[in-house]
Amino acid sequence: MTKVVVYTKRGCHLCERVLKKLEELNSKGSVKIATRDITQDQEFFELYKYLIPVVAVDDEVKLTGAALANPITLEDVLRRTIFHT
Repeated sequence: MTKVVVYTKRGCHLCERVLKKLEELNSKGSVKIATRDITQDQEFFELYKYLIPVVAVDDEVKLTGAALANPITLEDVLRRTIFHT
């Protein structure tokens, strides 16, 4: 099973949009989705404070804020990167 982690923080509306779209696309349950709040870990905060949301697939960062910002292309980007469709 593919493991997807979304690095986020409270109040990040773009992060919320990404998580919602991931849940919609994961209707078959083929992906395990988790979140990590970067404000709870100093290392993650320093790494990702200007990049969230950050999407890691099987522990490898694949997408960051700029690639996820456009709501029109968000679904396509997630499908190609995570669901390979």
